[in-house]
Parts: sequence; C-alpha cells; structure tokens
Amino acid sequence: MVAESVGKQKDVDSLLQKIADNREIIESFIDKIIWLEKSGNFESILGAAAMIKIIQDTLSDEVIAKNAELLTNIGLILSKFSNENSLKLFNAVGDAICRCSGEPEKIGFFGLVKALRDPEVQKTLGMLIKIAKETGKSV
Repeated sequence: MVAESVGKQKDVDSLLQKIADNREIIESFIDKIIWLEKSGNFESILGAAAMIKIIQDTLSDEVIAKNAELLTNIGLILSKFSNENSLKLFNAVGDAICRCSGEPEKIGFFGLVKALRDPEVQKTLGMLIKIAKETGKSV
C-alpha cells in the first residue's frame, strides 16, 4: 500500500514537473482555446473534426474502389461529349434554354404542323433524327 502510494506520488510529481517545464506553451494553448470559444469557432472546429472522423470511418478500400470505378466511368462518358459536335450541340441547347422566358404556349396538331415549316425547327429535328439513327445503331 505504501509502495503504491509512493508510485502515485512520483507520477504526480513527474506530471507537475512537465507542467512547470511547459508553462508558457500550456498558457498559450489555454488562451487559444478561450479565444476559439469566445469567437464561436470552437464548435465549428469540433464539427469539422467530427466530419473528418465520419469520412475516415466510411472510406473503406471497397468504397474507394467503387468511387474510383465510378470516376473512371464518368471520365469515359465525358470523353464522348468533348468532341466538337457534342460541345456545339450542348452550347446551342444551353443558349436556347437561356433565351426561353415565361411559360411555353400550348400548341395542338395544327400548331405542330405550322412549326414544322420553320427552318430552325427543321434543322433541330434533323439533328434529333440523326442522333436517333446513330443511337439505334448502337442499341
């Protein structure tokens, strides 16, 4: 019992010595924690640390392999859409969407027939039919 008490006292003395030797560092650390708390950043740091822990816990080798495969597939798909024709088509569609304002008007059969006489509509339908034919070859 006495030997155990002496051992604990040595541990306490050793700890007190470390505190004394590093007093300036400990005071600086405490000042930073107080500043973080007063500035409202302490909770944000704890939240970020919790998020990092969650991410670390979910990143298994299997998840990383699946994500790598997914990124590879996305890269392959994107490479198909980076040729000049694809970029031209996407740019045209994006511009057309930006120019559309308000609700589209409802049209019936005769409105559709009338729209088919418009050269711009004809050009667009021609492109859609061409895409449909090429898609049909691959399906």
